[in-house]
Amino acid sequence: MATPTPFDFEYLPSLSIENTDEIFESWNARSAATQAGLLPQTDIRYGTHPREVMDYYRAPQARGCVVFIHGGYWLGFSKFETSFVADGFVGQGLSVVMPSYPLCPDVKIADIRQSCAKAFAHLYWHVLGPAEREAIVVSGHSAGGYLAATCMLEDWATRALPENPVKGVVSLSGVFDVSPLIETSLNAKLKLDEAQAKSLNLIASRPRNKADLILAVGERESSEFHRQSTDLGQSWATLSPRLVDVPAANHFTIVDSLATEGGFLNRLAVALAGR
Repeated sequence: MATPTPFDFEYLPSLSIENTDEIFESWNARSAATQAGLLPQTDIRYGTHPREVMDYYRAPQARGCVVFIHGGYWLGFSKFETSFVADGFVGQGLSVVMPSYPLCPDVKIADIRQSCAKAFAHLYWHVLGPAEREAIVVSGHSAGGYLAATCMLEDWATRALPENPVKGVVSLSGVFDVSPLIETSLNAKLKLDEAQAKSLNLIASRPRNKADLILAVGERESSEFHRQSTDLGQSWATLSPRLVDVPAANHFTIVDSLATEGGFLNRLAVALAGR
């Protein structure tokens, strides 16, 4: 194994979090229990790629919807591992949709962005009911935090969607300028170059759409994860984003704050749906 670079220590949380394996085992067990208990409609197809599928957890008398996009640095995971996030919302009247998407190096990050936009358009017109469409909050963790934020840049009219179809975005531990990842071991599979990184940089972009925006980082995350959200918040100041440090959370445990009914981020997401 190659010697980790300084950027690896900033951007690869598994190098500094000792119990990563236990966390992931817990995620799998919790997600299996969630699926068994909530009985979602699974593998709804939104595209031709084998991973272009989503799960739909419909809340009884749903009054809105949370879309949660999984992390994994665009290299791993799926809609399954963080299925337990649905536990925090279905009982509060918010349906939950969880898409999978194609992964690098099979595709590029730009392609993944297109898959997520395609997934959103499909769920909007073919999965959700009228009340759910009126209050959509898009959230995501890590790579999913980046993908959630890209909702603010999409030209939804090209997908026959109304203006500003997203009511709120809650991004957890996002990497919005991917250029530092070129200097990490991840790039062996991400295959980023400077031109791609520039085109993918959300911090250097301006939002096209309006929605409430929360940028959350765990208190115990690296300085680079904190910088990424701070820089995006400053760049997108016209949206008056709220920057949040989640107390005592690291890059992985921050998800619990969203997945737990009454948790810090859970309350914020529910409030966005209710506005």
